[in-house]
Amino acid sequence: MTRRTLALVALVVVALAALVPTVNTYVAQRQQLSELRTQVAQQEAEVEDLRAQVARWEDPSYVAARARERLLFAMPGETQYRLTDTSGRDVPLTEAQQAAEEAKEGEWFSVLWESVEGSSRLTPEDIPDEVGSTDEDVPEQDPADDTDDEDTDQ
Repeated sequence: MTRRTLALVALVVVALAALVPTVNTYVAQRQQLSELRTQVAQQEAEVEDLRAQVARWEDPSYVAARARERLLFAMPGETQYRLTDTSGRDVPLTEAQQAAEEAKEGEWFSVLWESVEGSSRLTPEDIPDEVGSTDEDVPEQDPADDTDDEDTDQ
């Protein structure tokens, strides 16, 4: 190898050492910029949805419809009827009321745990007797005692 070739190889290695981190930084920044543009586009769409909701709430008929649905308001002169099921409980009229009723009942595991806790507080009086073990079914004397009485009579 000549000195020229060695100098050229050294120059290429130094140039690569200087350019590789710069190119990596450039590519990483381009990816980050692309992600941020996507995020901005999503946020702009969300802002447009929120503006549409605000515009709906500025409409008096929309506000009246929501008040009727959520708060069960009625216009003057109207009669409201409340439906009940066979148990006498109110039938939920809206999805929001149904969701509130389900949330009030609690999660399945909390209901299960309350049942376990409740069963641990039972007293012997709370537990029903087994079939055939009532006081009427049990004789007052033990059958073994009857044979002893017959033996003593003879």
